[in-house]
Amino acid sequence: MAHRSLVLASLRRGLRRWWRTWRVVVLVFGFAALSVFAFPYLPDRYDPSTPIDLTTEATFVTPLKLARINRSYPACVNAVRAAGFKVEADTIDSSRPGCGMAQGLHLKQSNFVYAGGGSIRLTCPVMASLVRWELHVVAPLARKHLGSEVARVVHFGTYSCRNVNGALTGRLSAHARAEAIDIAGFILADGREVSLLRDWDGGGDKAAFLRAVRDGSCDVFRTVLSPDYNERHRDHFHFERGRWGICR
Repeated sequence: MAHRSLVLASLRRGLRRWWRTWRVVVLVFGFAALSVFAFPYLPDRYDPSTPIDLTTEATFVTPLKLARINRSYPACVNAVRAAGFKVEADTIDSSRPGCGMAQGLHLKQSNFVYAGGGSIRLTCPVMASLVRWELHVVAPLARKHLGSEVARVVHFGTYSCRNVNGALTGRLSAHARAEAIDIAGFILADGREVSLLRDWDGGGDKAAFLRAVRDGSCDVFRTVLSPDYNERHRDHFHFERGRWGICR
């Protein structure tokens, strides 16, 4: 038995060494084999080689497709327009280092009307996230919790050349790069209003809707801040791409 155990242990160590040495080659050839034999027969939403369709639900290959449009401005613009958003190419110049937007989009029309915070001017990857947020988070949750469509979104703005929380010193906000949007509430097609300031702490359908939107938004944006985060966000959601994920 002891001899058998030693043989098995030696075999396991050998397999681990072999895997560490050859795993990259195995993965590359495996992916190549899938590309040849499997991908041609996969639906586009499961095929990482096809362009992303922002109107479909996310799958396990969605992060790969999002990474592609994050790197390619033309591919990103095409994806946003294919989803039905009317946008124009946009740039924002700034004399302050770190502020401005070299290549972005100005939203002209989407599924909702945005009111209260000026024009929606965002980098293309954030605009793509906004497409997914409208289609896969807000619209279905409004129907589920409130039995109505959303007509308008009340927002506090996108671009602003300022530091985090408007402080005099410190690091620049994502708003300074047009990589964030602040959402204050919603106006439904039946005329009802949903406000974070008034309804977040309520116990009814509006509060349930807002909390579901916060949770669902975390699947679309890397950084999601709500009234649960701190007092400064008592009246709005803050959404941004962010480098580090936080959902609070």
